[in-house]
Amino acid sequence: IESNQGVALRGKRVLLLGAGGAVRGVIGPLLLREPAALMVVNRTHATAVELVAHYSAQHPVTAMTADQLVAGAQRFDVVINATSASLSGALPLPETASVFAPDALAYDMMYGKAPTVFLRWAAQHGAARICDGLGMLVEQAAESYVQWRGVLPPAAPVMAQLRAELLAS
Repeated sequence: IESNQGVALRGKRVLLLGAGGAVRGVIGPLLLREPAALMVVNRTHATAVELVAHYSAQHPVTAMTADQLVAGAQRFDVVINATSASLSGALPLPETASVFAPDALAYDMMYGKAPTVFLRWAAQHGAARICDGLGMLVEQAAESYVQWRGVLPPAAPVMAQLRAELLAS
């Protein structure tokens, strides 16, 4: 998000959708970027509460239900979909949610040939920018390469090639 999208997370309000393995992998690094607030919304609220309990003493992170999100009319600078909803073409939050602050980024950890349902919905409901998770995949591979080879390869050419191959398929 910071490297490839140019969006600094420090001082931003971040909404993280989901509380499964993908979220468990990114919540720590997200919090290290010092967002003003990080809200976690999950289909099973108890799972989100359990997850944030590990971080809430030291970081501004809280769990919310989807109903609280809709009723609270809160706006976020970055909204990250880390649910599996995109695999089935479903939205990860209620369609009535209005969550995007001006200049907000909607980020879906899923990637593919076309924007996901979530990204299309976000573009129609106030997100200024949308991005899929291809960059995350490439950056994870680059970090692994560093561990094995001691060199950080440039991610941009790899992302461009993968995107071209996705679009051609």
